[in-house]
Amino acid sequence: MMYMDWFVGTMKKTFNIEVNREDVSFEAYDFYHEELDDLLIPAKHLVKLPNPLLLETLMYVDDKGNEWVAAFATEEGTRRKLYEVWIKNGESIAYEIYVD
Repeated sequence: MMYMDWFVGTMKKTFNIEVNREDVSFEAYDFYHEELDDLLIPAKHLVKLPNPLLLETLMYVDDKGNEWVAAFATEEGTRRKLYEVWIKNGESIAYEIYVD
């Protein structure tokens, strides 16, 4: 999984949480814009992304029961990251858009 080491490293560096790779789940699906919730990708960002888009997610539950999700919209074929969002316990805490 391309972003596993990045996820584990970011959790340690940014949130000071040690994560074992084996405890991280991964999923990837194609979604049409109308299938996505505004929590995941706000409409003002979604219009800049392909439709459908490939969304890859990494999820981890820490020892306090907090659920951490990093989701990436990636370009099919190249897997270049187009959009990134971090969600903690169902609330968006950070995002980065990599396209104009």
